[in-house]
Amino acid sequence: MAVRKRGAVNGAIEHLTFRECEVLEALLRGLTNKQIGIELEISHRTVEVHRARLMRKLGAPTLAALLAEVLPQRTKLEALLRAQR
Repeated sequence: MAVRKRGAVNGAIEHLTFRECEVLEALLRGLTNKQIGIELEISHRTVEVHRARLMRKLGAPTLAALLAEVLPQRTKLEALLRAQR
């Protein structure tokens, strides 16, 4: 598995779908897949699929790595969500 260099996520955030951004933002808030599903009115299995795609797109091998990469970009993510709503 290829490992991305730290900071490689900067450009990748713009390529996420709106739903992936919503799931990512909820993960940053510490919600579980089930809680995210309830909040977004989708199944927890669909949340798992979005989460797997996020990890693949952003090159994160674990949830902790994903959150560590995205946390510094949280304001950028929030701006993308506002712009897409």
